[in-house]
Amino acid sequence: MGGLQQYIASLPKTEIHLHIEACVSSASYHELMDKYEIPHDEKTMSLTDFSKIGSLTSMLESFYFVQSFFREPDDFLHVVKDVVKYAQRNNIYYIEAFASPSMVLNRGMVSFDQMFATLVSGFDQAEKETGVDVRLIVDVSRSFGLKNALTNLDHSLGFLKKHPTRRILGIGLGGQEIGHPCREYEEVFSRARKAGMHVVAHAGEEVGPESIWEAIDLLKAERIGHGTSAIQDEKLMKRLAKDRVPLEICPTSNVITKKYVPELSRHPIRRFFDEGLMVTVNTDDPVLFSVELNEEYERVATQVGFSRDEIVTLIKNNLMSTFLSDSEKRVHWKQVEKAVGRA
Repeated sequence: MGGLQQYIASLPKTEIHLHIEACVSSASYHELMDKYEIPHDEKTMSLTDFSKIGSLTSMLESFYFVQSFFREPDDFLHVVKDVVKYAQRNNIYYIEAFASPSMVLNRGMVSFDQMFATLVSGFDQAEKETGVDVRLIVDVSRSFGLKNALTNLDHSLGFLKKHPTRRILGIGLGGQEIGHPCREYEEVFSRARKAGMHVVAHAGEEVGPESIWEAIDLLKAERIGHGTSAIQDEKLMKRLAKDRVPLEICPTSNVITKKYVPELSRHPIRRFFDEGLMVTVNTDDPVLFSVELNEEYERVATQVGFSRDEIVTLIKNNLMSTFLSDSEKRVHWKQVEKAVGRA
């Protein structure tokens, strides 16, 4: 396997489904615990061992737990540092990542503008120093209802009006899918689109194909996060393939949350790929699931049966599914082709 690992590691990559808070190292969390004199109990000492995650609900509980450590604006510099280190470890030059303000704002310690000003300036500086380009998608979150999502959109639009930046791309709908159908957030997405923002939505991760239909028909989502339940609907798969709607597949996450993927070898990514859907490979929550992007590609190769040429196609799919301009995509793809030729 050394040859495959080295081959995958050598290829420049992008990632488009990554939650930045779940990219922060346990060392950084321990620093924050010391800063705020939080007891290092058994749970906090095992930040990378969430072995009890067995559903989207339990994953979200763990996600909210790690978010509770951010109590001052400068704490988000840990996020910047660890996301960039993660990218460097995995030869990732460009990321479109979710940033989730809802729990932070609900705690009342950091404002939206303080959180995103820190993230934007931090990632601006990091790009100058490392070349790693991290763009942000604001997770308006369905877990806290429509009013909260509208508030997050208002905060986003207000921030961009005061601080125009290419660093913030748009909004995404994450959070608890069960009980919070996409159709309830049509107003949020309509307003965001009219304001010129990109829009994406988690759908089909824990709810059936109807969630994906709503995401593409009502929300006009440009990409679908996960989308695994599309395997149940032949008409939907044909629609996704025809319209080239990217699926942000997170293989390990889908297995751990135990809804539609009982084991990696049975992941629908193989069928999606063979049917011509625009599938991409991502990690979702690297710290919570103890997996990084290089390993996701290795697992897809060894356990799902993707060849090296198909791995390159997946890497290309990911780049072409970003919100970069066509000219930027062409420049980056030439660099990937050079790396493939050297590998």
